[in-house]
Amino acid sequence: MKKNTFLFLFFCFTFLFSQEKSNKYTENYFPIKYILKKSKDTVKTKVQNVGIESNKEFSPITYIHNMYVLNSSGDKIKIAEDTIQYMQITDLKNVKRRFISSASILSKDIGLLEIMYKGKISWYRNNYYKGPIYTAKISKRDFLLNHKNKTVTEIGFMSPGVRDQLKEIFSIYPDLTSMVDSMVVDTDLLKILRLYDRKK
Repeated sequence: MKKNTFLFLFFCFTFLFSQEKSNKYTENYFPIKYILKKSKDTVKTKVQNVGIESNKEFSPITYIHNMYVLNSSGDKIKIAEDTIQYMQITDLKNVKRRFISSASILSKDIGLLEIMYKGKISWYRNNYYKGPIYTAKISKRDFLLNHKNKTVTEIGFMSPGVRDQLKEIFSIYPDLTSMVDSMVVDTDLLKILRLYDRKK
């Protein structure tokens, strides 16, 4: 009888332990691959996504300042944003987001830049906390890199002066400057940059 009781308790303990291990982290994790500044190795694992309204929706909060990834043992470890050279995160909708260290694009290191578009003029976005971290308020600044003359222009996307900045950049193409006036969302600027790539 004691033997049966022992076996029963052992089975229950084993079952509960296995369940705890399989559900070690209940948060949503997205596939990620990244390269650290002090390494040339590409690490492929999963990153804990920290959404604003839902952990199923990607948010820059996932990586600003720090991100949490799973190591080879399945344990959660912290990686500082300023130690990352490049990373790519794939969300649940199979959308791939690529990021690069700002030091390789700008004259200073302000954290990671999301690669919004790469072309004759490439578009990068820096996400950062506006105010205390606990408020989770995110602001952004955008940069356009003109590969022809190697100039970088910081633009306040949808700020009052951004249209004048963009019209100056595309001044020799009236069709593009007219599109600037009707810009509302990111995809509008993407359309302009793609059309610019087709120009001679």
